[in-house]
Amino acid sequence: MMKKEILIFGAGALSLGFLGPELSKDYQITFIDREYKSDFLAYLKRENQYCLNISFPQLKAIEVKNVAGLNLDNSQEKALLIDKISKVPIIFTAVGSSHLKSVASILAKGIKERKSKDSLFILCSENGWNIEALMESYLKEDILDVPSWLRIGNPIMGRMCRCEENIKKEGVYQSVADNFNWAVIAEPWYGIPLVESIAKDKVFFGRAFQAKGKREFSALKRMKFLLHNGTHAFLSHLGYLKGYSHFYQLAEEKELLHLAHKMMNDEIIRALLSNYPDVLDENEVNNYAINILRRILCPVFKDSIERGIRGSLEKLKPEERLISGAKFIISSGYLPEVYSMMIAAAIEINKKEGRLKGSLERILSDYCQLKGDKDKKIIELVKKNLRTISSVAVVS
Repeated sequence: MMKKEILIFGAGALSLGFLGPELSKDYQITFIDREYKSDFLAYLKRENQYCLNISFPQLKAIEVKNVAGLNLDNSQEKALLIDKISKVPIIFTAVGSSHLKSVASILAKGIKERKSKDSLFILCSENGWNIEALMESYLKEDILDVPSWLRIGNPIMGRMCRCEENIKKEGVYQSVADNFNWAVIAEPWYGIPLVESIAKDKVFFGRAFQAKGKREFSALKRMKFLLHNGTHAFLSHLGYLKGYSHFYQLAEEKELLHLAHKMMNDEIIRALLSNYPDVLDENEVNNYAINILRRILCPVFKDSIERGIRGSLEKLKPEERLISGAKFIISSGYLPEVYSMMIAAAIEINKKEGRLKGSLERILSDYCQLKGDKDKKIIELVKKNLRTISSVAVVS
């Protein structure tokens, strides 16, 4: 019996390090990417497998099977892709929110050709709040009346994954395949939580999917967004300003880790528990927070600071983790005194590298969309932290 097929847009770290190994146990997976990955996509199409390095407690190479690849820039393969979109039950996107619009235009072509009225689920793996609404708005540019059988979700992506370029043949990492000089490294973290209203459909029979009630899912998503993504962003931006290259080097940075603990315990966790006392257990949240620090600082995973600050300008947008996180903490009755430091750090980095220009007031108003009296406390904290950030980060 042939396995049901899942399409995954993007053949990057998250797709290859998490979605591939988790979903290929129960589904046939096809990765879609662009010309710059044509050799690897052709390899997947030919060999139906690739290699993944799992970190902690020590590196272990595993084979991921039941996979194929399609090159979006090849006209024949693009036609095949559109045909597949018209037939498959589940499509994941893992391309980053800035690329969702171009993916939506391709999806729309396949959706228009869809004959079956069986549900099609588009699951956006990108970080951000209201990613589903963003995808729907892009689809509506090509499909005026989005069909009722089309469902859009934003599952929780809990595993950290990264790519390592220019690896040595006899080095510690095993390449994705023979004759390729790059590798994928992923931490051991399992399960893809989905809101129950989507996950109850019969196509979600795979062992990776975890059905969660609407309220619990919202709490878990917020917890991951703030405690995981938020802490990762905090340590990466401030670590970068101090001149570090990898997260494991921060294990001896007592002042920075003290601030991270303070942010997690006094700001994020308090805000989470005050909003979700019915579905979040305080002990489990505390354990999750401590475990996140262990995972981020893990020397075997060897995550780079550069990966953490990648897209830092994007992360300053109002719906992203920095601004929306600070607003969530404020709305919960707490001050994001430490949390706002990463907003200041991100602005500092992007101003120094020429991606942000103009006065601080204009940046906060126009780019971050922080407005006057409504966001007065956050604005004041960011300004204060920009003045005092040198006591935590040594900027050359």
